[in-house]
Amino acid sequence: MQKKHFYLLLLIAGTAFWGISFTFVKVGIGVGSPFVFLFYKFLIAALCLAIVFIRQLQFISKKTLKISLLIGIPLLAGTILQTIGLQYTTVSNAAFITGLDVLLIPILKFLVYKKKIENKVWIACIMALTGLYSIVVKDGLSLNYGDLLIVACAFGFAFYVLQVGKYAKEQKPMPAVILMLFLCAFGCLIFALFDTNSNWFPETDGFWTGIFFTAIPATAFMYAVQNVAQRYLGEEKVALTYLFEPVFATIAGVFILGENFTSQILIGGMLIISAMFISEVNFKKKSVKN
Repeated sequence: MQKKHFYLLLLIAGTAFWGISFTFVKVGIGVGSPFVFLFYKFLIAALCLAIVFIRQLQFISKKTLKISLLIGIPLLAGTILQTIGLQYTTVSNAAFITGLDVLLIPILKFLVYKKKIENKVWIACIMALTGLYSIVVKDGLSLNYGDLLIVACAFGFAFYVLQVGKYAKEQKPMPAVILMLFLCAFGCLIFALFDTNSNWFPETDGFWTGIFFTAIPATAFMYAVQNVAQRYLGEEKVALTYLFEPVFATIAGVFILGENFTSQILIGGMLIISAMFISEVNFKKKSVKN
């Protein structure tokens, strides 16, 4: 198996954790401070990666700090906006609107970096978003305050993916990832200290379960994989794997919560998988062989 296909599978596995984590976050933050939740999440994720990759910490330099800041700021902004938004909107709306970063990435890449985007990627993005809409939108999509925050978060995540792509060729990406997570934890700590709703040891049901699930598989694993995967995959393909997030969230709802499996889910899932296929296949190469 080629490395790019291996990392593609790992990214899809990571989106499964992301999809399930929406529910954990919504339950975990309750009506308390989202910054406390995020502080614990980023801190635990950073500590886990620091322990696993302890030998790579010796390669931390001023350049590493610079990279971690440039990729960490948009990630922190996107995560904070998404987490606050989840307090005011549904998981389905949040999943769909966050998926807008799939279209924002090639658009911003074209506008900011003046890089040409293949037509097949645009087609794949439209197909994938159509599939995503089919899955998560049941009674129509209406924008409230939480939805608007999620729209802003989509821009943050899009810039994050673009920044990771910019530094993807670094020989040792893990030190920057670890520093990035520590910096995000520090940023959330600062916000939490000024938040009057901060409760450092809340009794909310599911808080600590949510912390450990979002910290380890949904953050430590996923961001480590993504930062390495972008050495072999383009930003658009990485973004398209994000669209599996609500698919797995829906599957979890069916098997764990007993929700109905509808034709919308089937059609949407097929569209997303087809979009992934279109983005991966080199049609020019195949046409030459024929």
